[in-house]
Order: sequence, then structure tokens, then C-alpha cells
Amino acid sequence: MDVMIIGNPVAGTGKTVQRVQELVRILESRGHKVEVFFTGKPGDAFDRAGTIRENVNRIVIAGGDGTVNEVLNGLPDPSQIPILHMPTGTANQLAHHLCLPSRPEPFAAVVESGTVTKVDMGLVGSHRFLLQVSAGFDALVTKIIHDGPKRSSGYFGYAVPILKSLGHRLPNNLDVSIDGGRKLPGGTVMIMKVRKYGGVFVFSDAARLDSGQFDICLFRKNTIPHLFMYAFAGLTRLTWTVPGITHLRGTRVRIESSEPVPVQIDGTYYGTTPVEIELRASIVPVVVPPKKT
Repeated sequence: MDVMIIGNPVAGTGKTVQRVQELVRILESRGHKVEVFFTGKPGDAFDRAGTIRENVNRIVIAGGDGTVNEVLNGLPDPSQIPILHMPTGTANQLAHHLCLPSRPEPFAAVVESGTVTKVDMGLVGSHRFLLQVSAGFDALVTKIIHDGPKRSSGYFGYAVPILKSLGHRLPNNLDVSIDGGRKLPGGTVMIMKVRKYGGVFVFSDAARLDSGQFDICLFRKNTIPHLFMYAFAGLTRLTWTVPGITHLRGTRVRIESSEPVPVQIDGTYYGTTPVEIELRASIVPVVVPPKKT
């Protein structure tokens, strides 16, 4: 088997290089051909993905969700080569959703004998994604991170950007339409394909990578008391009981606003509204642990 590993050595845990080296040792000892590429700056994973040979059997992405997104967008055809996410970032939403191990030995076993299944892919214009898109408060956090100095690794690195975001005025001026329906007003909207947002919050327990639809949460207001109430509901998985949160489903979402609102894709700042979001069902092959018998 030919395996391509794209690793981000500055991902959240700081253990990417060590884990990749151990994975390479295990795979090569079992007769597999392995090529490794470590990124040095944003965009490197995108560029390298665009040059991966057609005879590669597996692409291992060692890093966080942002690195996965770069590779997804860099691939000439994301429907061809199965990918695996080796979780060495902060939230690691894709790996956790697919129950992929973090230790090299069990991860190597998935590379060798895991099951290939196809998951849905979202599009914001031509930009691909697997996990989520949002506009509003959490996207403002990613914008502050994007515009600011290099932050600390891990969840701690989000603390200052979140506090700064709470100090910003964020208007409740979103208009969200789903599958061509009427415009719904809100302050923040999340379009999700995985259950755990940021690896911690659960805003839609039904979200699945292969559901053929988006699970959408529309949050009515962006006041500080409302944001804390929404966060607590996500932590306790009680969002269905909280007034001001509307749960919806669909395959096409348009987000507009009377003034620009930040938008994030898979945890990385993308730009501002308006945006059009579409779903493509069963496109991207991913490798998951084999089912236990």
C-alpha cells in the first residue's frame, strides 16, 4: 500500500512529528511505502495535496481540522483517494466523529484494515468542507484569531479571542433561507455535519457526515446573556429545550445580512456574508475503523 502523510507540526497537541514518525516506522515495518510531508505555513497542505500521485492508496492528515480542510480543497478530485485524520490538533472533530484513534499503533491498523465509506461534502462557492460553516459570534472568534498574532496551542489559545469577541457589537441581522424557503432572522447560524462542535458542544445530536443533509441551528440573539445560555445548552446537550434556538434541516442554505457578518468554515475564518452553502451527498471517501463482530 502507498501512503501519503501530510502533517502540520504546529497543530494543537505539539506531538505531530513524534506520532507521524512512529506511524511511519510501523507502516514501513509492515511493507508499506510511505511518503511524508510536513507543512511550514498555512497553504502548504493545500499545495502539496494538489500534487499527490494517483497511485497513492491512502492520505493520512496529521493535524487539526484546518489541515484536513486544506487537503480537501487542494485535492484535484476529492472523490478518489481515501483520507484518514490522525488527530493531533485541538478539536479534531473529524477524527472524533469517525472514532479514529490517536495512538500510532491502533491508527496504523485502521490504515491497513479500515473500512472505506463515502461522506457528504459541503460547498461555500467553490470552497469545500466536511464539518461545519457558521456565521455570527463563533465566526467572529476565528476572525480575531486570523487577524491577530500567533496564538497558543490548544483550547487555551481561544480564551483571549473569545473574550475580545464578547466585547464586540455583533448585530442580530442575519437572514437565513433554507432550500429556497422564506428568510428566517437570527444572530448566529451553524450549519453542521458532525455532532460535536469544537469537540465540546453538542448543538444537534442528529448531525452525521453521511446523512445527505445539513443540520442547522439558528440562534436568535447575540447578547452576552444569550450567548452564555446557548453555550451552557450545548455543553449539557439541552439545545432542544432552549427558547431562541431553532433546529432545521436542508441541503441548500443562503445567509445574508444588512451589514457584513464573519463566516468560518471548519474552524477557520473564511470571509463575510453573503454566502451560499450547498451539499453534495456521498462524495469524499474516508477510512473508518472496521466494525467489531
